[in-house]
Amino acid sequence: MGSIEHPKGAAGTVIQNVLHHLSDLGIKPDWRHGENLEGSICTGTLLLDDGTGVHEFPAVATATVSPAELALLPHDKQTVLLTRHMTPARAEALAARGWGGYADSTGNASLRSPGLLIEIAGKRDTGAGRTSTAAPFTRAGLPVTFAVLLANQQERRVLQRELAASSGASIGTVNRVVRALRERTPPMLDKNNQVLRPAALEDEWVAAYSTMQPSTWPEERFTSDIWKDPSDLLEVELPHGALLGSELAAARLGAPIRPSQALVHLPPDARRNLIRQGRLRRAPDGLVRIRPTFWKSPPTGEEGVVPRPLLRADLLLEDDPRLDEIRAQLFGDTR
Repeated sequence: MGSIEHPKGAAGTVIQNVLHHLSDLGIKPDWRHGENLEGSICTGTLLLDDGTGVHEFPAVATATVSPAELALLPHDKQTVLLTRHMTPARAEALAARGWGGYADSTGNASLRSPGLLIEIAGKRDTGAGRTSTAAPFTRAGLPVTFAVLLANQQERRVLQRELAASSGASIGTVNRVVRALRERTPPMLDKNNQVLRPAALEDEWVAAYSTMQPSTWPEERFTSDIWKDPSDLLEVELPHGALLGSELAAARLGAPIRPSQALVHLPPDARRNLIRQGRLRRAPDGLVRIRPTFWKSPPTGEEGVVPRPLLRADLLLEDDPRLDEIRAQLFGDTR
């Protein structure tokens, strides 16, 4: 069985490694290429010839995958994910998000088809072949890309110095991000800093932020002597620059949800004011979550909630399939 095409880059390396490990099982594997998506992500078909017939699995190949991407990448109950390493926790999340299975570069696999069952787990990632993150999606670049997305939503041209002022990034970082977005194939940004593919850029930003947030912008949790229910925060005026996120923001925008927690994106200089206002006390299971903002100038939030890209990321970070319907209702996001 001859390969039609094997993509290059990180996804191509993943595919080659997966095929190698599957061939060690006495199976003749192959890959039929579909299309290249954003970054180093591609679709195709994984074909496995076990001697009695050929089993076909629609597949998505990507070197790394975040909790957000498990929902954002196109898939159905038959689609399998090929990636560099699948941890047990991520495998559970994959199943909860409605994927059909997976195979990774280290030899782990969960593939099922009539007459075929492959279940291999416990193989560890050696760390070889890790891919670097592009400038727009690094810790320094994410605030700049966020500012680009917001300017695009407002349908206005934005200068690099404005991006630096709103994001708090240096002009050098802004220039690197802008250049990287313009040099993408196809380009993400034109010479006037207008976003050419806003949906694709937002998807990439959401996935990158969701991956970095837990370690880069860690949260604090509090209990309150005043606010006994998360929805209580909908009735108060929060400190300047504070914006609601996640379930509480969705509720304010009209989603049929009763928030179980209150996430507040808060500028560091407003932290003390919010603690005093709510008489907050640290508690590992507290209903009030404070996440430090990553911008310099606060974005204009609709009704005091975070802008669309960040709210999408918030809901995905909850890693709760029940919130998928809310996300679809708010953003038409069915992936």
